[in-house]
Amino acid sequence: MSGSDFQVSLRDLKRTQGAHKSFRVEGTYAVVAAAGLAVLPAGRLVVAEGTLEAVGDGVLVTAIAQAEVDAQCSRCLTPFVTPAEVAVQELFVYDDRVDEFDDEDVLPIVGDQIDLADAIRDAILLDQPLIPLCREDCRGLCPRCGADLNTTPDHQHAGVVDDNPLARALADARRRG
Repeated sequence: MSGSDFQVSLRDLKRTQGAHKSFRVEGTYAVVAAAGLAVLPAGRLVVAEGTLEAVGDGVLVTAIAQAEVDAQCSRCLTPFVTPAEVAVQELFVYDDRVDEFDDEDVLPIVGDQIDLADAIRDAILLDQPLIPLCREDCRGLCPRCGADLNTTPDHQHAGVVDDNPLARALADARRRG
């Protein structure tokens, strides 16, 4: 098995159905993982705590994982860091039972250890919003010049430069009140 920081020993469970054990793992990933505008950088600390429970076909992992994720605001394009705390639940199947799950995507138990790295990373990234915001009231960028409207809330342009009749009508309506 690879040398992942997220390996957990199953020796104490001994394939005894109903046996359970608490665990805590912490570590980092060697490569960047990304989903949309969210990134889990290489080297960023990730912590997961939970329980392992021996079930008929393998071990059920139930945990909470915590990390900080880098994101980019979808309105103003400002990079920011956001905390992530996500539930992880995954079934790891004993090596000799994997064939019984040929239609399902299951993770095998190899020897007496499981590697939670993929399950934790996937849970963190899948929990991230598709449209991240640096803050709920982010005003975004000026559509005309690209100025950050969060840092210059009174930002305006003199006159209507756009030859679009709809844009002119909206500007006229705003002036009339």
